[in-house]
Amino acid sequence: MYRTRCIGRSKILLLAGALAFTGCYKKEASQETVSPETTKAPVKEAPTQENRSQASNPAPAPTTATKVDVDLYLEVSNGMKGFMPPPAADKEPTTFQSRLNKLISEVQDGVYVDDHRYYLAKQNAQGNPVLDSVSYGVLKNTIVSGINADVRGTPLPQLLEAALQNSMEKGAVSVIVSDFIHGPDPNNPGQFLSLDSDIRSSLKQAEHQNLVVAVLAEASPFFGNYYPAVKKPAVKQTLAGKEVPFYIWVIGKQQEVQTVINKVLRNLPAQQAYFGFNYPSIPFSALLKSNIFRPVGVVYCTSRTAQVCTSINLGPQKEEPVEFTIGLDLKDLPSSMQDVGFLKRNLKLAMTGGKAAIGTVIAASEEVKATPDLAKYTHFVRIHVPQLTANAGSITLQLPQVVPTWINQWTTTNDNNPAAAPRKTYQLNKIMEGVQALYRDKSEFVFSVTMKFNKETK
Repeated sequence: MYRTRCIGRSKILLLAGALAFTGCYKKEASQETVSPETTKAPVKEAPTQENRSQASNPAPAPTTATKVDVDLYLEVSNGMKGFMPPPAADKEPTTFQSRLNKLISEVQDGVYVDDHRYYLAKQNAQGNPVLDSVSYGVLKNTIVSGINADVRGTPLPQLLEAALQNSMEKGAVSVIVSDFIHGPDPNNPGQFLSLDSDIRSSLKQAEHQNLVVAVLAEASPFFGNYYPAVKKPAVKQTLAGKEVPFYIWVIGKQQEVQTVINKVLRNLPAQQAYFGFNYPSIPFSALLKSNIFRPVGVVYCTSRTAQVCTSINLGPQKEEPVEFTIGLDLKDLPSSMQDVGFLKRNLKLAMTGGKAAIGTVIAASEEVKATPDLAKYTHFVRIHVPQLTANAGSITLQLPQVVPTWINQWTTTNDNNPAAAPRKTYQLNKIMEGVQALYRDKSEFVFSVTMKFNKETK
């Protein structure tokens, strides 16, 4: 849902635009969906005709937005109380409390958030989702002092749908904090079997509006009653410091989500997952004149004067295959995708008109960063070309969309005893499969760069 800022229009045109396009900002209600109760905030002004014309031929979007609007939702339920035990002078804050205090401080006072709203998400007596709009002070006090009331949590799909609908109406990024333990209606246990499709349905507007989803996972000491999804043999367990996972989901336009991830959250946990992210333009070049990345064999840039080399001439010989390095600028990718180990495991190479393989993959060293011609690149991939089978072709480096391995490691089918199996969430893999299904018709690659080549015949 695109947030626009109207310029230079009369009140009549603004009113006409708002009336004409109000429907674009509201999700159609169905008989099986109950709208969340929430304190209404002003809705962003609808686009004028001028802005709509500009949107039909947009300028290239920045990879990261300068400032964003944020709606932050904290689930408050009996099951969340253990993350936020009452404070005392001799008690350290839990990991959850430390993480959330830093997060809400950045949202409230940081320079990267233009506007913000805070909500406590729960369920009312009728079983409907409620988003209580609260002040920063109330939210902070909840995090540091705990939840005192007897509160039922909202079933996971309803929580996601309610938060997303509310934020889309305001053109804001959704930041949702919860343990994401699925607790369906006790009278409808079949929801356990449809969790993936229920998650996908709850987030369908993210797919329709080309929004992305980032999921960050962390574990925190937990003190108090833990309510598992699997209620046998016990409906609850009392924990005294055992680690229990919690999650921060960020949903919105890609460039705005990246601002929240990189500038607001910062210092991210190791467990990160990104869905729908795509980078159609990644700066890259063959590095053929560098002493640090000296090529081997007959290889040179097709253009003798090009500063950025994206087309090369190759002449591999039986006794002397060609080796050269491609520099990539991946600074705009999420941090987990920049990890060298991740790239080594997941980068793919495709070649037409010959044979090639990936050699080393390294990140820029201090020496490289101090070299002007190389400083623009963050990563370097060595390419080995032993043979050509055509006079011309291409070499393509691709990073596929992959599900991180930690998701299966943090997944369990029985969460009744978290002390015996810490850092596990019931059917986490199914939850993520539901998110992944939103993007199955999108690009299968995070990025793809292609270098043309000609066979050297001299």
